[in-house]
Amino acid sequence: MPLRQGTMTTAEAVRPWLLSVVLAPLIAYIVYGYAAGIYTVFDTASLLIHEAGHFFFRPFGWALFLLGGSLYQLILPGLFVWTFLRSEYPPGVQVSCVWLGQNAMNVATYIADARDRSLPLITGDVNSHDWWQLLGAAGLLPYDDLIAAGVVVIGMVAFTAALLAPRWMWT
Repeated sequence: MPLRQGTMTTAEAVRPWLLSVVLAPLIAYIVYGYAAGIYTVFDTASLLIHEAGHFFFRPFGWALFLLGGSLYQLILPGLFVWTFLRSEYPPGVQVSCVWLGQNAMNVATYIADARDRSLPLITGDVNSHDWWQLLGAAGLLPYDDLIAAGVVVIGMVAFTAALLAPRWMWT
């Protein structure tokens, strides 16, 4: 029986959601890794981006130099999200949102470590912890967990956007 104009087959209705189905376990793994304190291969990539951020923000003073690593971890994938949104390429938006969410979780881990300074640092010097220095100078060190929770929210919004992008990009 031929379809009437305006109706779609099940395959046509499901197709936009296939990438969401593939990305869901990856997102679950990233969130689980964050909650369990597990260092993943994605965190290694995030570290490279973080260190590049320090290089790019160095000319803008002490605070932005320190903040630049974490900022760049959010800005770079955010630029990809924006670029794919402008070009109306849903799979690019979805993958970039997952990348943004993963980096947000990585930044949140670093922020939450500001008081403890137990994460291994490239310098090996606990006093070079970016967030310990920043939050300490601002008098906000006791709030590292609260600030980290705000960044986790950014990550969760990015993950949700990645999974729900087909709803608002294909309609």
